[in-house]
Amino acid sequence: MKRNISEVLRRGFEATVANWPVVALRVAETLVLAGIIIVSLVAAVVPAIVAAGLSKDDILNSADPGGAVISWMVGHLLLFVWMLALAFVVLGVLMALHAFVEGATAQIFVDAERAMKARNDLRAFSIDRWIAGGVASWWRIFWIYNLAWSVGLAIVLVPLVLTIAGMLVMSDTMGRVVVGCAGLAMAVLVLIPIAIVTSIWCTKAVTICVARAILAREALRLAWREIRLDLGRHLAIAVITFILSMALNSVVSGFSIPLTFNSQHVPSVALFFAPVRLIGGVIQALVSAAIGSYLIACFVSMTEER
Repeated sequence: MKRNISEVLRRGFEATVANWPVVALRVAETLVLAGIIIVSLVAAVVPAIVAAGLSKDDILNSADPGGAVISWMVGHLLLFVWMLALAFVVLGVLMALHAFVEGATAQIFVDAERAMKARNDLRAFSIDRWIAGGVASWWRIFWIYNLAWSVGLAIVLVPLVLTIAGMLVMSDTMGRVVVGCAGLAMAVLVLIPIAIVTSIWCTKAVTICVARAILAREALRLAWREIRLDLGRHLAIAVITFILSMALNSVVSGFSIPLTFNSQHVPSVALFFAPVRLIGGVIQALVSAAIGSYLIACFVSMTEER
């Protein structure tokens, strides 16, 4: 039976609370992802740039600072190829890990919905089932993200290509600046709704992929179809969870922002309040993980209605 919006929100909340370890594991994911990024920067990118030998004095003391930077970039082309390749690999690892966690999370909520039908109990979490869900679906979810965001970013490229074409047509510098700024503003305006729609599309596709054990392309097709047929509920739930996330994070930030006042002039103040600000960051990560789990639980609730 089809649930209304309030029933879906309530069911998603109950499933999230009943399977709260999923939230803790998503917080752990955030820490692991941050650690991978930091290690990549410290171990590879920063030493490579330092070894390349471009310093502030080289730029300031040069008769042509712009030319000095360009000459340095041309002379260290392999460095940029290395950084691009590293970024590509790291991004792939981050996406794969996130796909694993999303698949594992969706699997627990799918099990919870089916357990509710069988024994009237939403508790379904076990670490073995969580890992099994991630292992079974991460590759398909990895391609869901790649395919969906490729479509979304291709749409965003349209105003950028038109902007470049317009700048090439303009003969004067001021005209090129105006066209460039207008084109970038248009690209940002296009990016915001595209990012929202793509995020909703991916979340729905993940739940369908896990619940029905189908391939990425088919999951995306069915997800788009179900969103179009039931746009009101999907959009309303996504907007409500987004507003809830912003509100909760704003409350946490509201407590931590006053602790930064005068911290530059009085370093001891920043040191004194550092633990409190660290706790605030952990709470924000917890809020984001909880809202992310809640959104998946709500979408699973709609996917498993039949």
